[in-house]
Amino acid sequence: MAAGFILRYHRGMGGELSLFRTPLPPANIPVEEMSASECLDVLTAAERVIAEAEAAKVRALARFAVLRPPTRRHAELADGAREEVAIEIGVSPQAAATQILRAQRLATRLPATVDALAAGDIDFKRALAMDDLTEVLSVADAGRVERRVLASGGRTNPSRFRDSIRYHVIKVDPGSAERRRVAAREERDVTYMAGEDGVGHLGAVLTAEQALAAHQQIDKLARKAKTPDRTLGQCRADVLLDMILGEQRERVKVQVNVTVPATTLMGLNERPGVLSGYGPITAEHARELARDATWRRILTDPAGHLLEASPRRFPSPAMAEHVRLRDQHCRMPGCTTTAHRSEIDHTVRHCDQGLSSTDNLAALCKYHNLLRERSEWDIYQPSEGVLVFTSPEGRRYQTTPPALVG
Repeated sequence: MAAGFILRYHRGMGGELSLFRTPLPPANIPVEEMSASECLDVLTAAERVIAEAEAAKVRALARFAVLRPPTRRHAELADGAREEVAIEIGVSPQAAATQILRAQRLATRLPATVDALAAGDIDFKRALAMDDLTEVLSVADAGRVERRVLASGGRTNPSRFRDSIRYHVIKVDPGSAERRRVAAREERDVTYMAGEDGVGHLGAVLTAEQALAAHQQIDKLARKAKTPDRTLGQCRADVLLDMILGEQRERVKVQVNVTVPATTLMGLNERPGVLSGYGPITAEHARELARDATWRRILTDPAGHLLEASPRRFPSPAMAEHVRLRDQHCRMPGCTTTAHRSEIDHTVRHCDQGLSSTDNLAALCKYHNLLRERSEWDIYQPSEGVLVFTSPEGRRYQTTPPALVG
């Protein structure tokens, strides 16, 4: 059998972009005889086959619902319909009903999402995110969000794919998004749930900026209090308990960054802002946070590049902050470590005469920053913010910074 071809396609808000046509290994090659590159090709092809099967399942469930219309007033499905599906696929009737109703929504409200799933451009998890996050919108607005998000590509990091949906959900109907935010803020609470083996679970629902600042405060104190006999997670738990029950601890400076168009702050439009470490927020939320904010001015040229470059080994604080705000996360495809917990380092190494400039700097978590030294991965930055990663198999993955506001 002749080998086929696959198209590795990654592009999206903040991330992966690669368009490389590569041959599939012949079907008769035993797995134990495949090269590393052929194994990767099989994995990619398998993901596309799984996505295509999920799309077929969605369409079949939606069609089944049409053939089993409700027989009672206010019922969503015909009596016995969920049981038919449950028996065939081996799930509970409740789970079957959930799958049928979800498929109905996807097929009727978000047909382009199902098409993208069938083509392998997105996986089922991303299709579910599209359904979940657009459920609050009208059919017309959900379609607008769907088109804008899918136009940017689907195989970006899942959390960034969700951020893209959230951003456009706010943008397409800012008034409703703000009303939902105000209502959600009223639900803040602290809850307790008993666990097994002598532990309990304490949870808090706070506003996004409060939760983010609280976690940063706990994390910074935990890192300072870290001891060899305790994990960082254990230190966070101990710090939280000490803070609540009265143990005196010095406060550390916590910084929460918001990126927002000046026109939004002036009230000229309702474009969403971005709360670094959380994601898109409504215009009114951004204006609220701006009222008590400390402002930082970053000077750039007309193209948006920072007006600073230096042969020094370490970038200035302003330059490093510029790169963190630009990149938002570790730039390795798939990594979700925030830029403020990552290292700012040179693409062309300083020892190779690389300048400390924004077109030669990027945020990489400690692990991925060391990857170049520990493996055959290579990184190239052809223009500011655009990074090309080359794997040991010679495969290239191009990433761009997440869209902040627009």
